[in-house]
Amino acid sequence: MSSPTRNPGSTDSTLASAAEDHSLVSVPTSERRSGYQLALSPISVATALVVFAIAGFTVVLAGFTVGLIVGVIVAGFAVFLGKALGRMAFETGMSSTVTSRFFGFGFTGSAIGSVIFAFMILGFLAMEAALLYQGTLLMLDLPDSWAMRILIYGLMTLLWIALAIFGLKLALRASGVLTVVTLLVTIYMIIQIYVIQGANPMDVFTYGGVIPGGVWPRFEAAISVMGATAGTIALVTTDFARYCRTRRDVTILAAAGPITQNIVMTILGSLVVIGGMPDVIDYLIDHNAGMSQEAAAAAGSTFVMQNTGAFFVIYAAWMGFITIYAAQAKAQAINAYSGSLSLVNLVNSLTGRKPGRALMVVVGNIIALGMIAAGILEQFSTYLAYLGAMTLGMCGVMIADFYLVRRARYNAGTHRVEKWNWAGVTTLVLSGAIGMALMATDVFALGFLVSFVLSLALYPMLRTWMPEGTGTSFVAGEEAVTEAH
Repeated sequence: MSSPTRNPGSTDSTLASAAEDHSLVSVPTSERRSGYQLALSPISVATALVVFAIAGFTVVLAGFTVGLIVGVIVAGFAVFLGKALGRMAFETGMSSTVTSRFFGFGFTGSAIGSVIFAFMILGFLAMEAALLYQGTLLMLDLPDSWAMRILIYGLMTLLWIALAIFGLKLALRASGVLTVVTLLVTIYMIIQIYVIQGANPMDVFTYGGVIPGGVWPRFEAAISVMGATAGTIALVTTDFARYCRTRRDVTILAAAGPITQNIVMTILGSLVVIGGMPDVIDYLIDHNAGMSQEAAAAAGSTFVMQNTGAFFVIYAAWMGFITIYAAQAKAQAINAYSGSLSLVNLVNSLTGRKPGRALMVVVGNIIALGMIAAGILEQFSTYLAYLGAMTLGMCGVMIADFYLVRRARYNAGTHRVEKWNWAGVTTLVLSGAIGMALMATDVFALGFLVSFVLSLALYPMLRTWMPEGTGTSFVAGEEAVTEAH
C-alpha cells in the first residue's frame, strides 16, 4: 500500500498513519514490540464484562470445581491455538485475516475468514455494549425506551469509534491502567461480600452447580459455554502477534489472554457471582413488588448472563458503575480495532480496493448495533457455540496448512498466493457444517470441537487431491500484500 507524499512531522500525517495501523501491509521491524507490552491487549479483552459473564455463568451451571478444571483445560487449548496462529502472523507481519490469504484460504477465499472473524468480534462488541446498557438502566433507574436506547447506544458507539480509530497505541496505553482498576474494584467487591458482609467463601468452592446428574453433564455444560471462546481469544491474539519481535514474544502474548480469561476470571467471577447472588435476589425482591423468592432466584441467575453489570452496581455503586465503563472502554477499543482489520481485508479481497481502516471502524460499529437490535444478548449461549464451530474450523485449516502441509516454512519472496484455496474453503464449510449440525440436533453439545479436529484431518487430505492452483489462479506477490516502507 503506497503512502502519499507528506510532511512526516505534520499532525495529519501522524493521525492518518495511526488510523491505518498497517491494516493491509506487514508491520515493519522498527515497530515490533515485546510480548509483555503486547499482552495488555488480550488481557484487556479477557477482563471485559462479557468474559466475567461467561466465567460466572459457567460456574453457575457446572459448579466451581468442574468450572475451574474446564477453565484450565480451555486455557491450555487457547494458548496452543494462539501460539500456533501467532507464529504465522509473526512470520507474515500481518493480521489474522490477511495471514489467512497465505495459509489456508487464498486471496479471495480469505473473505470467508473475514466474515467469520468480523461476525465473531463484532458480536462481542455488541454483547458487551448490551451488558453496559442494562447496567446503565439499573444504576440510573432509567426506563427501557427507544429514546433511551438511541441515546445510550449512540453515545457508547461514538466512544468506541473514537477509541478504536487511532489503532494500537492508544489501546495499549490505556489498557494497563484500566485493567488494574477493573481488578482492584473486583477485589473490593470480594472484600465487601466475604469480609464486611461475612459470606463464607467455602460456599463458593463447594458449589455444585445447577446442572443435575453426574460430573459429565456438568463438564459438558462448562465446555459448551467456555470452550467455544478459545478460537476467539486466539484470533484476537493473532492480530497483535504481528507486532512481536521474536517467537518468544509470541509465546508470552499467546499465554496472557487465555490464562486471564479462563483461570483468573473464573476464580474472580465465581467469588462475585456465587457469593453475591443472595444480595442480588434481595435487591430484585425489594425493587419488584410481588416478586417471589423463587422468581427472584431465577431472575438472579439470568442476571449473570444478561445483566452482569448488576453485580458491580449493587456492590460498588458509582465506583462499580464507572469501573464497568472503564473495563469496557479498553476492551471495546480492541474489539472495534480487530473488527475493522477484518472488514478491511473483506473489502480488499473481494474488490481489490483498499478502504480506510477508520471507515471500517464506523461500519463495524453499525453492524454491532444491528446485532443488538436483533437480540444477540438473549441468544448468547447459542451464538457462542455456533460461532465456535466456525472460528475453530478456521483456526484448524490455517494450522493444518502452515504446520502439516507446509512444514512451518514461509518465504515472503517465493510464497505463492492463490485466489482461492479450494481445499481450505471446502474443509471449513464441511467441518463447520458438521459441528453445527451435531449441536443443532442435540447429538453432541461440543460440536465445535469436532469442527476443529475435522479441519485438521480433512485439510491435508483435500490438499493432496487439490494441490496449489487447482481451479484457480495465483495472485501477484505485490497484489497479495505490499511491504511497508
